[in-house]
Amino acid sequence: MSDRLCACVVIIITHLSLLIPHFASAQDLIIRDVFKQMPDSLMPYLTLNNRLDFIDFIDSGMKAEVTNRLAGTSEMTALTDDSLSIRMSDGLRVDLLLMTLDQPVDSVRQVVAFVETFLTDSLYGESTCRVYSTDWQPMVKDIPWNSAQQKRIASLKLQNILKWEDDILNNR
Repeated sequence: MSDRLCACVVIIITHLSLLIPHFASAQDLIIRDVFKQMPDSLMPYLTLNNRLDFIDFIDSGMKAEVTNRLAGTSEMTALTDDSLSIRMSDGLRVDLLLMTLDQPVDSVRQVVAFVETFLTDSLYGESTCRVYSTDWQPMVKDIPWNSAQQKRIASLKLQNILKWEDDILNNR
C-alpha cells in the first residue's frame, strides 16, 4: 500500500472514530454523564464543580460532601449507572433515575425522573416528580411508565417517608 493511501485510510478511520459516539444508542448513557450536563437552573444549590466533585469523591471512595451555593452542606449518598441520590439539605432530598421507556415519546427513548422530596416537621415528606429527556428538555407529554418504573418512582416516595419517620423515632 502506498504511503499516500495509508495516510488516507488513517484519516478516514480517525474521522469515523470521532463520529461513532454520535451514533451510539441512548442505552449507552449513564446517570453520571447526564448529571454532568444538567443545567444549573434545575439544581441551583449546586455548581457544575460541585456536581463533578460529587462524582470524583464517590469514585475515590470518599464521602461525597460539598459546600453548596447557600453555604450549606450537600451530600451525594448514592451513585449507580442509572440513579443517584443527593441530600441537598436537612429538608430536601433529590433522586435522579435514568430510565429507558418501552415506548418512545417523541422519539425520546431514555428519560430522567427528577424526584424532589421536601421534608418537614411532620412524619411525611412531600415528593414531586418531573421528567426530562437526557439533554434536559422537559417532557410535557404523559410518560408511558411500565409497572416496574412506576414502582421504582413510588418506592422513592415511600423510602423518603420511612427514612424520615425512622429519623424522628431515633431522635426521641
